[in-house]
Amino acid sequence: MEKEFTGLMLVCDMDGTLLNSKLEVSDENVRAIEYFVDNGGVFTIATGRMELGVRKYLSILPVNAPVILYNGTLIYDFEKEKKLWDTYLEEDIGVILKDLLNRFTYLGIEIFEGGDNVYLLRENEETEKHRKKEGFNPQIITVDEMPDRLYKIILTANPNSLIDVENYLKGKDTTFRMVYSEKQFLEILSREASKGKAVRELAKMMGISMSKVISIGDNQNDIEMVEMSGTGFAVENTQPDLIKVADYCSVHHDKHAVAYVVNWLKTNMSN
Repeated sequence: MEKEFTGLMLVCDMDGTLLNSKLEVSDENVRAIEYFVDNGGVFTIATGRMELGVRKYLSILPVNAPVILYNGTLIYDFEKEKKLWDTYLEEDIGVILKDLLNRFTYLGIEIFEGGDNVYLLRENEETEKHRKKEGFNPQIITVDEMPDRLYKIILTANPNSLIDVENYLKGKDTTFRMVYSEKQFLEILSREASKGKAVRELAKMMGISMSKVISIGDNQNDIEMVEMSGTGFAVENTQPDLIKVADYCSVHHDKHAVAYVVNWLKTNMSN
C-alpha cells in the first residue's frame, strides 16, 4: 500500500521560515517533518546559507534529499559530501566591486567560494553579526586576491542605505542578478542562479514532477521557487511580492509554519 506522501517533495527555506526568531527548529516542526518523511515524502532545504550554516541543523532534521545552498547556486549531497550541480558568477565582477568599495564606504562585502570558505572585502557591523550567526571565520582580502569561481557575493549594510547601493547597480547587472535574502543582505548571483531553477534541477534528479513539489519561503529570494512549485506557500511574516505568487499563506515562522504546511498536506494532498 502506497504511503500518503509518496511522490511529494517539500522544499523549505530556512531563515524566517523553518527557523524561528531564535534560529531554532521548533519541536512541532521537527515532528511534522518526521511524519511527512515517515509517510513517504521527500524533504529538503533551499537556503542562502553555506554548507557550514546548514550542517549544524542536519542532526535534528530528517532531510532525505540533496540540499540547495547559496540561493540556488549549488545542489549539495550532505550524505555523500558531494556537489551535484552548481553555477558561478562571471569573472568580471571585480571591476564593479572596486567601484562599490570606493563609492559606498559603509558597505560590507562578503565573498563565498564554497566549501565553507568566506572572504571579506570590507567588514562592518552587519558582517560581524552574520559571522556570529552562521559561525564562519572569514579571511580579509582585496578584490585582486579573490578566487576565480564564486558562488555569491553579499552586500550588507543598514537596509535604508542598501537601497542606494541597489539603485546604483540597476542597469549594471547585465552579467549578474540581485536579490534580497534578508533586508540587510543584497546578494549578487549568477544570472543562471535562483532557488526556483535549482529546485527544478533537483526535482529532475529525484524523478519528481514539479507539480508534486511543495515549497515554503518568506523573502524575495524565494519568489521563483514558490512560483514554480506545484504548490507554493508564503509564511505570514513575508513580503508582499512573495504573497502575490504564493498559492497559500502559512502561519508566522514563530508559530511552526512548516508544521502548518504538513497538516495542510495531510488534509489536501494525501493519496
